[in-house]
Amino acid sequence: MVEMAKIALEFILVFLIVYVGTYLFSFRKIKKFDRNKMPTNIKYLVFRYNLDIVKIGYKRVLKTLMISDSFIVASIFTVTRFVNNIYIRLLVAFILIFPLFAGVYHLVASYYKKESE
Repeated sequence: MVEMAKIALEFILVFLIVYVGTYLFSFRKIKKFDRNKMPTNIKYLVFRYNLDIVKIGYKRVLKTLMISDSFIVASIFTVTRFVNNIYIRLLVAFILIFPLFAGVYHLVASYYKKESE
């Protein structure tokens, strides 16, 4: 039980560190929507799922993606913490990162698609 609490605390700490870092280094710089300076994750949502970012709200989508990216990084860190070899850990993280990003971004896009209709 203590081990599960340590894992949960580690997950929360990694989540908060990634979220605060993302907030400090990217979100505070963004003033208003500019199609030429969109982050890559928002470009992915626009081109893949045809979302209207202006209609939904640029900063709202950006906040949601910051939370989802933090969740992905924290979950990959937590899942791969059991692997002791650094090369195998990197390989497992590399294999897991693409399906996690695709799945979470699909959920975010379907939520905003449903909300905009």
